[in-house]
Amino acid sequence: MKKIHNENDDLFSEIIRQRISTKNNYLENNLLYLSTENITITELGEILKKQVSEIISFFWNKGQIINKNQMLSFDLLKDYCKSINIEIKKNNKINFGEIISEYLQKSGNDSQLVERSPIVSIMGHIDHGKTTLLDTIRQTNFQQKEIGGITQKITISQVDFEGKKITLLDTPGHSDFIKMRQRGISLTDIVVLVIDASDGIMFQTEEIINYLHEYQIPVIIFINHKRPEQTDNETNLNRIRTQLQEKGLTPLEWEGETIIVSGNAKKKESTNNLLENILLVADCKTNLQHPTNGVIIDNYLHPRIGSVVTELLVKDGKIKEKDTIFLNGKFSKVKTIYNMNGKRITAALPSDPVQITGLTPSAELGDKFLVVNNDNIIKSVEKELNPYLEKENKIIPSPITKEKKNINLFLLADSQNRLEALTELIRKKDSPECNFWITHRVIEKLNDSTIELIKFTQSMVLSFGLQLNQEQTKIFKENNIPFFSSKIIHEIDDKIEEIISDQQKVEEVEETVGTSIVSVVIKYSRSNIAGCQVTSGKINRNNQVKVVRGEKEIFRGGIKSLQINKEDKSEAIKGHECGIVLNGFSDFLTGDKIIAFQTIKKNVNQA
Repeated sequence: MKKIHNENDDLFSEIIRQRISTKNNYLENNLLYLSTENITITELGEILKKQVSEIISFFWNKGQIINKNQMLSFDLLKDYCKSINIEIKKNNKINFGEIISEYLQKSGNDSQLVERSPIVSIMGHIDHGKTTLLDTIRQTNFQQKEIGGITQKITISQVDFEGKKITLLDTPGHSDFIKMRQRGISLTDIVVLVIDASDGIMFQTEEIINYLHEYQIPVIIFINHKRPEQTDNETNLNRIRTQLQEKGLTPLEWEGETIIVSGNAKKKESTNNLLENILLVADCKTNLQHPTNGVIIDNYLHPRIGSVVTELLVKDGKIKEKDTIFLNGKFSKVKTIYNMNGKRITAALPSDPVQITGLTPSAELGDKFLVVNNDNIIKSVEKELNPYLEKENKIIPSPITKEKKNINLFLLADSQNRLEALTELIRKKDSPECNFWITHRVIEKLNDSTIELIKFTQSMVLSFGLQLNQEQTKIFKENNIPFFSSKIIHEIDDKIEEIISDQQKVEEVEETVGTSIVSVVIKYSRSNIAGCQVTSGKINRNNQVKVVRGEKEIFRGGIKSLQINKEDKSEAIKGHECGIVLNGFSDFLTGDKIIAFQTIKKNVNQA
């Protein structure tokens, strides 16, 4: 059957062609993205919104005479940007999500908008009851199954309430999952912010509120009274209302716009009240004229079928088996579609979360996809993109630095969400002793080529959520490949800190804790007692000491006894007169110094 030509397909090809041929320099969140090797002071001033004279003055003050049309070397550019707290990033990559957004904006017709189900993110501080709330809504028991007692990935589900569907996302509250929360909030319609009635607004709560303001997302507050008898505690409620108002979320009861639902996350009555308010707030539309598109939620290794499954969320249109999906510059065909209960289906509608097989695994949370079923356009786009993708996929060797040791890391995870969390954890680590360099990241099963790559790059393997079997660990040991595996993020964090600690150069340093001078030598039985005056610090019974005569050390060892006024004491401080008997030395002379010291380990990298 001959396919009908659609002018929007030509539009899609043209946008990609322009993106490849046109490279832009721009500033975003204190990051200067550069797609060119050099830039003039005039161009730099326009991007940074700085006066050209101000930039020139910076270089003049450093003895460098530069005019406004002169090309800045990368070192000079980096020097100036560092002075104004701006970091430089090379911007050679194409943003395929922006391509899809531009295409949808230019190809759609807003007159064809119809209602769709709302997508709701459940967010909040760790242990405030997010997963418990979802378990009550879904009648599931996810909270009891969570490893380490915390949510470590985004989960997505769909419920029916009063004849309407609501799509729900559960996001991690732990501090190591900041990027995951930010991406989760960007693809949602409404956020339910769960706040523990006793704790009030905590660190992660405040972070999420900042995201709400940034993305201008509607929010409903659920105040979780973990003890049902405290549900109507007005003191707690008013305290949290005040905290919310201070953060720019004025409660509805105080003539604001923020709806607050107070209840217990385990009670069906409370969750029903919450769902009613979600439907009240929801005003979500889908465009019937838009090509089918949506966002990726996760990729993970399916334990039963042994291959990668992609979780995605349909935003517009209808996705079907055998559809061709454009994702991160590549085309792949949908083999099978399953709903979130594992039932195979033939199609998915807007706001439906589904599991797809057949897609490439190189996608992250929030990546956009587009259905493109025109063979001619697919061939045209592939012809444009293949040379670009070949350059991008080359393995970049780790940078060699003399100042620090390079530690290559090969990252494994059972899902893309966890892989991203692991990557962010490592990127946050800053050590004066070593550089961490990620040589590769995969969620697929280990094979011979993977093992060879690990050996070739001399990498340590870090695995998050993916349990290594006996055969895999045996291969690592036989090939002397260091590895560490855990299903809990903070255990991996501890391991990375251990690696950093192992790289520290440590030396033992003697630290003086007290000094005394021998003023009289008392003959007693077989040992001599040194009658001393403590001149600085303190002498402790358990200290190691050295005896110094003039400038020469003549003995070091331990204290046998320490007395003040003929009574045994544990220590003598500055100003005290005391009697000291040493183990293995008694040939004291007046004027000898008895110096107490302790041996400490000191990191020589520290200033």
